[in-house]
Amino acid sequence: MRPGDFYDLSRYLAIRFEESICGKDEQQEILVDLCHPMDLPPRGEDAGGGARGVLYLHRVSPAARYRQAGSRMQPAPEAGLPGRSRRGDLWVNLRYVFMIVEATPKKAMGSIGAALQFLHSSALLPVGEMEEFLGKGVDLEIAELPVEIVEDREAWRELGLPRHQLAISFEVSLPLASQKYETVERVLEREVRLERVLNEGEE
Repeated sequence: MRPGDFYDLSRYLAIRFEESICGKDEQQEILVDLCHPMDLPPRGEDAGGGARGVLYLHRVSPAARYRQAGSRMQPAPEAGLPGRSRRGDLWVNLRYVFMIVEATPKKAMGSIGAALQFLHSSALLPVGEMEEFLGKGVDLEIAELPVEIVEDREAWRELGLPRHQLAISFEVSLPLASQKYETVERVLEREVRLERVLNEGEE
């Protein structure tokens, strides 16, 4: 995945949250904005009032659990041509905060419950489904992205909110491929004599 795809992943998550919440309450649609909870965009003229969802990418940090050391080899497209080597993928955790604002307590708690149910049942996000939702491909070499709900008691303070706000914090782990390659020349012909190797080993 490229760094620019963070936004596409966020859009996909927002769509899935909207679907999960509307499944619990089909009478009122809740739109999810991708923004800081204190920077809500103005409503459209026909939008009216009601609850709103907020999904905010709060933090990006290295994912030590999935760290890959060393290099990866990419075979040559044709026999005899040089191959390429690149560093292992950099796995990162994208920590999100999801909350419901401008809602009654009943609506807020019901929507948060629906969002939690979605995250709990989606411990692995299918990349193929994400591509279908977005109508575009993503540069990933894996089929699923790990998702984990995390405890983050001070999230509301870190976001600069004036008071505590009911919210969900969760992380999506994904790999970032290195864009820098090194050419690796192939050895096409080399004669190795076993007797010489054994003699060198004895010395």
